[in-house]
Amino acid sequence: MAEELPIEEQIDEIADTTFLIFDKLGNYGAQIAGSLYLVVGAMLVIFLIHRLAGKLIYPHIKNKRFIRVLFGTLYVMVLVIMALLILDRIGVPVEGIAHLALAGVLIGSVVVFFMVPFIPKLPFFIGHTVEIGGIFGTVSAIDVFRVTIKQFDGTSVTLPTAMVMASTIKNFSEIPHRRVEIMISVNNDSDLEQTRRTFIEVMGADSRVLEEPIPPATHIVNANASGVDMLAFCWVKNEDWFSARTDLWLKMVHAFNDDERISMSLPQQEIFVHSDVQS
Repeated sequence: MAEELPIEEQIDEIADTTFLIFDKLGNYGAQIAGSLYLVVGAMLVIFLIHRLAGKLIYPHIKNKRFIRVLFGTLYVMVLVIMALLILDRIGVPVEGIAHLALAGVLIGSVVVFFMVPFIPKLPFFIGHTVEIGGIFGTVSAIDVFRVTIKQFDGTSVTLPTAMVMASTIKNFSEIPHRRVEIMISVNNDSDLEQTRRTFIEVMGADSRVLEEPIPPATHIVNANASGVDMLAFCWVKNEDWFSARTDLWLKMVHAFNDDERISMSLPQQEIFVHSDVQS
């Protein structure tokens, strides 16, 4: 069993080790500072390129895959050059690997460009509003094994990624607009043309209702002895869908109640009683 050193010698050993560490840090201080400058500079360059590309280039390019691979290659190229400069600064010879590293980045970008369409991926991103297997909410996290959805009641649901890939997925954020549908039944004696005009006027008066992809419209979808089912729809931005639908329902009901030419139908059921009278 090794004999424990006296406390004074232990303190001296710790002090010597600490002094040696600080001495080495002092010797490499300039190299560490220079390397940090390179890291910060590379991150700043990538950030600026990404922001400028997102505002000035991405919205005007149809081939999104090409431009993403192009800028992805540029980002990796900046990181590789930064790594080579750091290695060179600390004295590691990079002449033999610099050309191979840059060639590897370029070859990899070509391979990625042609392989991306064949790589399975989820049809949504973090922040998208989706419905998966009856779970409706906003995607809050994605990784290789699971997808987390935050529902609108405040609860979170975690689903295995494999199950998500095998499920029917509704993505409400893939396009910027969403359709609001309102169907109301009116009596047969109502003025149907006035009913259609009221639908259009109420929807058109709401600033959240859009003219594109199409303006508000109405259709009669069913008619029977109890009344006529009329469907109206309009388009709003995704973020306005819940509030716009609620407000339009309230405005529509109030407008129909205030117009004597329109009366909403009520569920009806006729009962016929047959009385067999025997003499």
